[in-house]
Parts: sequence; structure tokens; C-alpha cells
Amino acid sequence: MSHPLNSALCSIVGSRYVADSEFAVWAYAKDSSGFPARIPGIIVRPRSTEEVRQIVKLANQESTPIIPRGGGTAYGRSPGEPGNTICVDLTRMRRVLNINETNRTVTVEAGVTCAELETRLREHGLYAHTVYGPADSVTVGGVVSGVSGSGGGQMFSAAGHNEPYVVGLKVVLPNGDVIETGTRTNERAKMFASVGHGPNLTGLFVGHMGIFGIATEVTLQIFPWPPFEKFCGAVYEYERLDEAYEAFLALALHPDKPFSLLGLMGSGPKGLSRTSDWWLVYKMHGFMEEEIVAKMEIASTIITQCAVPKEMDSAAINKLGTQILQYPHDVMPRRLGMWNLLEPLVPRDETLKIVRNVLKMMEDEFTGWEDRMRSGGTAIWMHGDQNYLSFPIYHKESDLEAREKATSVWKKTAELGLQLGATYAVLDKDIGDVCARYFPPEYHALLRTIKTAVDPNNVMNPHLLGLP
Repeated sequence: MSHPLNSALCSIVGSRYVADSEFAVWAYAKDSSGFPARIPGIIVRPRSTEEVRQIVKLANQESTPIIPRGGGTAYGRSPGEPGNTICVDLTRMRRVLNINETNRTVTVEAGVTCAELETRLREHGLYAHTVYGPADSVTVGGVVSGVSGSGGGQMFSAAGHNEPYVVGLKVVLPNGDVIETGTRTNERAKMFASVGHGPNLTGLFVGHMGIFGIATEVTLQIFPWPPFEKFCGAVYEYERLDEAYEAFLALALHPDKPFSLLGLMGSGPKGLSRTSDWWLVYKMHGFMEEEIVAKMEIASTIITQCAVPKEMDSAAINKLGTQILQYPHDVMPRRLGMWNLLEPLVPRDETLKIVRNVLKMMEDEFTGWEDRMRSGGTAIWMHGDQNYLSFPIYHKESDLEAREKATSVWKKTAELGLQLGATYAVLDKDIGDVCARYFPPEYHALLRTIKTAVDPNNVMNPHLLGLP
């Protein structure tokens, strides 16, 4: 039986871009996480902001929930109303609309992937801060709407949060109105800065996860691309985590931020991990080879002054650095299975405490599951002026008990991180529900007030962040 809005949606985008068969809705029921499938009622694939506007107005008229979707890399889809919700797939909207090298801005449709944008900009000798990975599937709209805290593109985590580099947005509000933020508060102006006359409404839609509307166009700041690069690193024994982190911290605190990517990777929970050392890996960029040489000297001096490693800049380290820093999401899932990926954002002075407590909890929880789980290790990433942690756990998707155990531990570990003072920059339904329990009451009340004001019919990605 077809969805009651099938004909109306076909009249907006054409029948080729509407689907409500059992096969189609199940294909859109999952994201990249290990969380259970949540089945929409119908899929629609608009091609323009105007088509999105008409879809949203129809949904409001019929009180039918909408779930915006980009690359499907979220951590737990909004449930909407199973069997009824309209899933708005934005991946047909993938044009690069304008590259302004003088104003240093690029404007794209929200469905373009980060890899597509990086490729197009590289042709001009430019880059934009998007997301560390997986760039070939994460969309720019998804980065802005749901991945507010990660950033730097694949190569520049030194940049930290994405927010400073989002110049402005075009957004379809839940009532179908279309607004532009940034300097487009003057409708005669170009999109060239994030704040115009009036409040900075761009920030309202950064990390909002689609609860306030659907971003259809994104304008980002762009930068010249430094063509020279080098991977380097050092290895410390497992017992020397304190020393390894001391070297990591000294590198991260260098005032010139000479390292575009910097990570400290090592063992995950005991019994699930095959890694025994801590690997300090970093990537440097420059506009001349002499810059790379100077940065290598800075790194070597800092590391040896902090704690002499057992190995430094070997072929094995360079190979691992290239693999992990260049292709961060391409190796482990193919080899180890489905992941549950926990990524807290933490202050640098609390990092080791949080790492050790999380690993202890995981070790206790996964005792007896060693043959059914695998760890992708532990990673501490430089993220601007703070740190970004990663604790991936893998299981076979066909092992339902292992999946249930992995998601259960994931939620417990997420809560532990919040108790220890972490925050989460990558949000969606399941992690958002955990985080919402730690909102101050006044903050949550303001969030509800804004949501009710802009979306009185509650059609836009309902049931996120503890909201109705």
C-alpha cells in the first residue's frame, strides 16, 4: 500500500524521485552506526531549495514528520513516526554553486560530499574545513547540521571546530519559509561574512541536527592549499602513556600549530585490542619544502626534550601515519566489521583521566566477549585547542547479541564521559538522548521554546535531544 502523500510528493519532484516500496524504505532505515533500523514511510529526493520548500509545506499541512538525510553517516536516526515519516534525501542537491577566490568563499548545495568539494577546490589550489572522515560519504549539509564539532577537513584537525569557517546558510524553516544567514541579512549583499547586521543566526543552525529546518546551501571560508606534506611519528611502549601524552601535548601547544594533523593512538580495552604500543603520528603541510624541514626539526626537538621514544620516523611509522591520517575510515570497518564509535570532545587537562576511566569501563563490560568483539584502539586527536577522543568497537552485524552488547556499552560509556566532563560534537538520536539528560534545565527550556516557536507542528526531525 502506497504512502498517503505519494502522489503529492510525485507532483513536486517527479515520480522517479519518490519511493515507498518495502525495499526502498528498508534501504533508508539504517545509518553508519550499530543502532537498530528505523523505517521511514516514504523517500523523496528533491533537486532544489524550492522543491524542499514545497515538501516541508506539505508535511506541515498534513502533520507528517520529516527526517532530512545526507550521506547516512549519522549515529542513530530520528525515529519520526515509523511507516509514516518523509525521509528527505538531499544527495541530488550536490552542485558547487560559486567559488569566490577574492572573498575566499565557496557556496555549495547541502548534498555535495566533502570529498567532492575537496576535489573541486583542489583544482583551484584551495581547501575548505569540512570533516576528518569519511569524506566520500559525509555531506557538507551533514557536517554543518550534525557534526558541528569535528573539523579541519581530512588534513587540518589543527583548525578545530567548524563553526568559525561557516560563513552562512540558506535554510528552509519548518513552516516552508526560506531564510539566508550571515551577510545575507542584507538581501543585496553577497554571502561574505557570518555576521551581518543583527544576531548571528548562522550559529543557530550549526549542529542543530535538522530540528530547526533543512539547510539547502552552505557557504564556507576557503584557504590556499599547501602542496607539500610529510607524515612523521614516534612510538612509545604501552606503559609510557604519560610520557607519550606529554610529547603529544607539547606538540599541540606549539604556538605556530605546525602540525595539520596530530594523533596519539594505542591500545583499546584489554582483550579486544591487538595493539600494545602508543603511536604518536602527525602530518605537516607547507608551501615550500623548506617549511616541511623546519617543522620536522621542531617536532624532533619537542619530542626528544619531552620523552625519548623507542622508535622515531621509521618506515613503519610513516606507513601507519599515511594509512591512518590519509584514509582514516577506510581500513578498520572492512577488516573488523560494524562499528560503534564513541567520540567525546575533552579538555586537554582532563584527557588522560577520561581515557583511563573509559578503557577501564570497557574492559569490565567486555570481559567474556573477547571472541565476539574487536577494538579499533584508542585515539587522542588534536582538535584546535582541545582534544577529540575515539574508542571504536567492532562486531559482526549478524551477531545480534554482540550488537546489543556493543550498543549497551556504547551508551554507558557515553554517559561516563559526560559525568567526567566531556561533551559530544557528533550528535544524532541515541547520543543526543544521553546528552540531553545533562543539559541544565534552563538550557533545555530555551531549546524547547525555540523549537516550539519555529516548528509548532513538530514535523522537523522530532524526538531529538530529549524534545517531543
